[in-house]
Amino acid sequence: MKKILIIAPSRKMGGIERALSVLSNEFIKKNVKVTYVSCLNSISFYELDAAVIVKEPNFKRSGGLLNKILFYPRLFLYLRKQIKIEKPNSVLCFGDLFNPLALMASIGLKVPVYISDRTSPDFKFPKYINWLKKIFYPKASGFIAQTQRSFDYKRKEFGVHFNQIIIPNAIRAIKKYDVEKEKIIFYAGRFSWEKNPEALVRAFANISEKENWQLVMAGEGPQLELIKNLTSELKIIDQVLFLGAITTIDEWLCKASVFVLPSLLEGFPNALCEAMSAGLPVVCFDSIPYESLFEPGVSGEVVPLGDIEGLSKTLQKLMTDKTLREQFSKEASQRARNWKKDVIVDKYMEFLKLL
Repeated sequence: MKKILIIAPSRKMGGIERALSVLSNEFIKKNVKVTYVSCLNSISFYELDAAVIVKEPNFKRSGGLLNKILFYPRLFLYLRKQIKIEKPNSVLCFGDLFNPLALMASIGLKVPVYISDRTSPDFKFPKYINWLKKIFYPKASGFIAQTQRSFDYKRKEFGVHFNQIIIPNAIRAIKKYDVEKEKIIFYAGRFSWEKNPEALVRAFANISEKENWQLVMAGEGPQLELIKNLTSELKIIDQVLFLGAITTIDEWLCKASVFVLPSLLEGFPNALCEAMSAGLPVVCFDSIPYESLFEPGVSGEVVPLGDIEGLSKTLQKLMTDKTLREQFSKEASQRARNWKKDVIVDKYMEFLKLL
């Protein structure tokens, strides 16, 4: 039996954790032994197959200066120990910060390490992260780019001999609910600066004739209270529903009529792709790699980054044109077939030499 060791930032709610949980479960179905190593102690949000071996360090990361200084050296030793114990055929790690650590931890152990960044390729990380990437990324056995935009960026950065492949995320099957569509614009994601929920709230507030449409927002994060206060300030508090972190996301995707992802940056937006899989028309800013996801004007709409007025007009167009929403819905569902789990996992199995 082939063995893979997966290194994840945590097991909490997040794009990386969601993607690695899906892959872990699918690898098990392919008769691969999976060890899921979480770098942080956290409450589990995504369900893992009972056959997945889960390991977490017995030390925590906190805000104290001494802890910050000691945490990453301890994590390096912990990861190296787990690789030695498991002796996997391959190591798979996601995350711009954790990838260099995984590569450092594997030095001299003769285990191939495959990595993938999960944010926009041109995101400005602190200099030390970019420095670590330049040193250690060329040592990776392979790099998984989620989009053509990411692939091209890495080729420019590391050259044509940098071994990489484009594999989008495996998007889970959305449970279908037999419910009527409602006048709901839906958002699902963290309430944080990079997800940019403020732009959506301001755009929704600018729409004068809402005709009983409601903005429903699912998720938690550091900006949640700020956004709630903003809805009060803009006098739309009774038109916005905050759900918090929910496990009934599929039901809301089935009830909603439009999905909006106002992110400033994304590597591969799972939430948007899940919405497309559910047959929802989608709207986003041009700051994310939409060109690998959908064709503007066919299955969704793209707005220039920061154009709040443009976002308002786009939303209003979709709110008032049911025929357009139905057209986008059909095309979105078709496009989402490209991200079926079995297709994506087969690509991973081949690239990671697990066949």
